[in-house]
Amino acid sequence: MAKDNFCIYCGFKLFPEDHFCPNCGKRLDEGPNAQAKSSKYEPNKVVDGIDLSQVNKAKKAQSDFYSSSTKSKTTYATTTPDYTYYKNQIKKLKESFETKEKKVLELLEKKFPSGQMSYYMFKGEVDSCRVSFFKEAEAAESMIELSDEYSDKIANELKNKIKTLQSIVGKLGDLQSELIISISNEVDDGDEEIKNLIEEMNELINSVKDYE
Repeated sequence: MAKDNFCIYCGFKLFPEDHFCPNCGKRLDEGPNAQAKSSKYEPNKVVDGIDLSQVNKAKKAQSDFYSSSTKSKTTYATTTPDYTYYKNQIKKLKESFETKEKKVLELLEKKFPSGQMSYYMFKGEVDSCRVSFFKEAEAAESMIELSDEYSDKIANELKNKIKTLQSIVGKLGDLQSELIISISNEVDDGDEEIKNLIEEMNELINSVKDYE
């Protein structure tokens, strides 16, 4: 029977005239032990022409469906690609460029005292390199900012821009190393190598301009 108008098996709210629980289908006028024993042999419970076991199966199937659907959406949300990786790469490259540029300008002042033509010539090239670098970086960041969804085409374009930024930072790093070697040796033999590196930087910058 119903106990305090609630099923003794599942706690479902009952009416006084209920002999079977509408929720779990258990017979209410038998104790738990008798029900457990008889349920193995008894056919599906039918109340007012309704097979309660089938109703419960339908409820469970519906619950499983929504649970699976929610899990699927959560998984999709966490695995959908975005531009976070590219954004972080650009940020790191900008920081690296700033650090190397500062060091290169310090080395140029040491190698070519202010007032010398060579100093202004090389400094002008480094300044031009800075303009090109940050123009590419800002273009890449703009693409990320304007995109409201992931696109393979945009991702490929970002990869190309990041490669260009890496190349410019790499050339600036080479120039930094060559200046250190030249200053340490206290000879002018390294000037030619420095000029060659500046020319390579110019070629790289011009290739970016041609692409645009």
